[in-house]
Amino acid sequence: MITSYKVSGHSGSVKKGEIDLVCNSVSMFTQAPLLGLERHLKRKPSCFVDQKDGILEVALNSAPDELSQVLLMTMYYGVKELAQEFPQYVRIQEHRR
Repeated sequence: MITSYKVSGHSGSVKKGEIDLVCNSVSMFTQAPLLGLERHLKRKPSCFVDQKDGILEVALNSAPDELSQVLLMTMYYGVKELAQEFPQYVRIQEHRR
């Protein structure tokens, strides 16, 4: 079960000043579950954001359940598809406990 995730860095798929659709897609896939957890499920996950360095860290503060996993696995599948399509720019590292 997914209990936390971290996104770091910028994709570097375009020149500075241009719109980076790969980075934007990763951002949307990883911010959407946070919104769902907070607004729909009324959960309060821990969250750290550093926009300059492109860091987003999210951790559940309660036991994972079916509803939280639907949101988090949807994120995972979306980012995994991006990593398969753009392997030079997106990489997934899994840490199991």
